[in-house]
Amino acid sequence: MALIHELTRGELGRWFAARMPGTAQVAAEISAAAAAERAPVVRPRAGQPLGARHWAEVGGVFGMRMAAVVEQAPPYYGLYGLAASGLLSPDAAHRIAASYPSHRGLPPAAAARALDLRPTPGGWLELAQPWPEPDGEGWADRPATELTERTHRYHDQHAPTGTIGTAGAERGLARAYAWWSTAEDIYRSGIISDDLDDLLGEDQPTADLLRGLAPAAVVEETARLAERLRTSGSIDALHELAARPPSGARLGHTGPVFVPHWADGDLLVGDTLVDVKTVLRAEPASKVGPWLWQILAYAWLDSPADHYRIRAVALYLSRHGLLLRWSVDELAARLLTHPSTGGTGVAAVREEFLALAAAAATRDGATVPLEVTAP
Repeated sequence: MALIHELTRGELGRWFAARMPGTAQVAAEISAAAAAERAPVVRPRAGQPLGARHWAEVGGVFGMRMAAVVEQAPPYYGLYGLAASGLLSPDAAHRIAASYPSHRGLPPAAAARALDLRPTPGGWLELAQPWPEPDGEGWADRPATELTERTHRYHDQHAPTGTIGTAGAERGLARAYAWWSTAEDIYRSGIISDDLDDLLGEDQPTADLLRGLAPAAVVEETARLAERLRTSGSIDALHELAARPPSGARLGHTGPVFVPHWADGDLLVGDTLVDVKTVLRAEPASKVGPWLWQILAYAWLDSPADHYRIRAVALYLSRHGLLLRWSVDELAARLLTHPSTGGTGVAAVREEFLALAAAAATRDGATVPLEVTAP
């Protein structure tokens, strides 16, 4: 059980509900802010056929596309899923990871285990992932490598880091990221999708076949969400949080890991941890509350070692183009406060949470805390 499941239906969720009486008030403010947005919410086109998993697929694909705006880093969990299922050899997974801008320039010994390494503001985080024994070439080795190389070139030509491309370019990128999102689903759920299962019958898969897995409705909607990121001004806000880096430079880090294979975030931009949502409605409070608990939990999990130097947290409501940000201490104090009870000391509650989280992670086979090592 990952942290998000603990927060929605486990012991930690019950703890947050009891200890954070101000959650409903903050959640109501988020709902009101989303409802007040003047631009129409990005929805599927009327009359467009949607697959059974449309909403989850759009969330996965757009999450990856927005991550590439911040940093072009390996699709870590897609690579894990493919390697664990035997569809990709560990050697190919490391080679693909080493080809990403975030990892270029690694010395040869580090490049040979590139997928185990995550860049952080303070150095490199080593995950020491257990890998299956090498057994020749994997089914996806060649097409996944080719698709990765093509995507790198496509980004360079049409949508460098920190930018959004034209509608056509974004549709092209959505097809590539849909493949990696499908691969990530294997890691997250242990299930191979029906479409990918059908494709496994191909003796010689190609990069175009991998791109062809993306449903047209998902591709079109992901491109429109990317455009909303640009037109809403939220991409400019991300540049501001990143202290206006040079053109083409990364804005931060993707996939910050707080507890390996148990708690990982979406984006770190400057000192702000950003969680990306693709929901149509930011309500009711029972749904929004766990979003707040999750981003606060991530920041607190990082606080003992301060690997990522998180000082603020944010939600990005992608269909609304709305970025909402709080300092970590401000959000904690607000969630802990209730008009009838007053405030509770943040430091003591954080320590209580860390003890409970460490126990929950241990039950799930994970380990707290993390360590940073240099490659």
